[in-house]
Amino acid sequence: MDVISPILFHARHNPQALALCAPGVDLVTYGQLEKSVNNISRRARSLGLAAGHVVGVLLPKHPTIHAVLILGLARLGVITISVGPRKLPHSLRLDAMVCDGPHPHANVRTIPFDPSWLAGDGRPPEVDHAPGDDDITRIILTSGTTGEPKAVALSHRMVFGRVLRYHALCGNVFPSRARVFCDVTLATSFGYTIFISTLLKGGAFFTRGNTGENTLRALDFYNVDAFVVAPGSLPELLAEHDKHRSQHTFDVILTGGSILSASLAERVASRMGSNLIAAYGSAETSLVASAPAHAVRNLPGAVGYVTPGMRVEIVDETDRPMPIGESGIVRIRGDYMASGYYNDAESSARIFRDGWFYPGDVGALTLDGVFVVAGRQTAVLNLGGEKIAPEAIEELVAGFDPAAAAGAALVSAVDGVDQIWVAIESAKTIDLQRLREHCRKQLPTIFTPTRFVSVERLPRNAMGKLDRGELLRLLKAAAVGAHDAPGAQTP
Repeated sequence: MDVISPILFHARHNPQALALCAPGVDLVTYGQLEKSVNNISRRARSLGLAAGHVVGVLLPKHPTIHAVLILGLARLGVITISVGPRKLPHSLRLDAMVCDGPHPHANVRTIPFDPSWLAGDGRPPEVDHAPGDDDITRIILTSGTTGEPKAVALSHRMVFGRVLRYHALCGNVFPSRARVFCDVTLATSFGYTIFISTLLKGGAFFTRGNTGENTLRALDFYNVDAFVVAPGSLPELLAEHDKHRSQHTFDVILTGGSILSASLAERVASRMGSNLIAAYGSAETSLVASAPAHAVRNLPGAVGYVTPGMRVEIVDETDRPMPIGESGIVRIRGDYMASGYYNDAESSARIFRDGWFYPGDVGALTLDGVFVVAGRQTAVLNLGGEKIAPEAIEELVAGFDPAAAAGAALVSAVDGVDQIWVAIESAKTIDLQRLREHCRKQLPTIFTPTRFVSVERLPRNAMGKLDRGELLRLLKAAAVGAHDAPGAQTP
C-alpha cells in the first residue's frame, strides 16, 4: 500500500477536519487536501511527469502548498525531493524542478508553479502505475555538515515502518497527540516522517506562520499538544515565547537532529512543557535511540536508549568491538534502514559495510543501553596530537549561558599556529572574560578557546545542525579581519 491513499481516505470520514496550517498564511482541511492533491496530480500528468521520475520541489513562497505538492506528485508515483540553494549530490539526476522562483540547479527542466495547479474539480487522476510497497516515494538529502550531502531513497514500506517506530518508541503520549507543531522542514527525514505520521492518523500538521505572534496564537487557539523541533531552533523559539508572553504549553515535545543540552532542556521544560523526549536518528537509519530528557540529562552526550529493532556497536579502527563504556567508532544496523545511497555506489561501499551503517560518529554505550555520542570523527579538533570534540566546548558555553549557542573550530593564527575559536550566537551581551575563565577551569589549557566571535546567527542546515564547513569559513573570515591582540574579544 502507498502512504498517500490512507491520508486521503480521511476526507471520507471527516472532510472538515483540519489537515494543514501555516498560521497567517494558509489553512487546509482534509476535504480540500484531497481535491488539491488530485488536481495537482492531474496537472503534473498533463506536463509529462510520471511514475519513477525524480522531481525537485522548491516552493519557499508557498510552504503549505509545498506539502500538498509532495502528496500530489507521490499519488502518481513520482519521486520527490525538497531542494534548496545548496548543491545536489553528483550522483543525483533530476528529471524536473517544480519551483515558484529562480533556482540554482542548471541543466534541469524547470516547471513553474502557480496557484492554478490547485484549481479543478478534484477528480482523481488516471494513474498509469499504482505505487507499491517497495516503490521509491521520497528522496532525502543527508545533512552534509562536513562534506557533500548524499541522497537516501525511501520506499513506501520504509516510510510506514519509520512512522510506526516513532509511534511505538517515543513514550505513551506522543502517539495519541494529533495536533502537531513541527519546526523541522520536510526536506529532512525527521520532518517528513512526522508530517506523514500526523496525516496518517488524521491529525493536524502545523508549521511556522508568517509571524511569531501569529504562530503562538494559533498554537493556543487550536490547543496544539505536540511539538517537534531540532535543538538548534529552540533558543530562537524560546525567545519568541518569552517576547509574546505566551502561556501555551505542550503535552509532549520531541527533539531530534542534534544533542539536547541539559541547560537548554531545563529552560524548555520550565516554559513550554515538561514532557521532553530526546531522539537520535538519521536519514539513513530513522529512529535509533530515544529517552525522556530528564533520564539522560546528567550524562553529557547521551541521546537515549537504543530502541528495539536497532543494534548499535562501538568498534575500533579495525572494526573490533569495544568494551562497554569505552569510546570508539559508531556503527548501526536495524529495521527500515537504507542499504546504500541513491545511485552512489562509491559512497555506499565506504559508509555501508557488511550490513552496517557507519554514520561517522564517535560514541559509547553504557551498561543499561544508553547511547552516548561524543561527536563527529571528521569534526574532532586536533592540536599537536591532543584531541577534543568541539561539542565538549560548545556544551561548556551552553552551561555558562543557556540562552547562547556556540560553534567551535580550529583557526590558524597569523603565525600559522592553530587555535580554538568559538562563534557565539546570543540575543544578549555575554561577559567573554568570565566565559573564558569558566572554560579555563574545566578544560586543559591547550583546549581553552583563544578567541570568541559574536555572530548574529550560527550557520545551520535544515535539521538545525551546525554546518561546520560554513562555521569554519565564517571564523576564518573573522581571523583575516582581526588585528587585535590574541585572546582579546572580537565584536
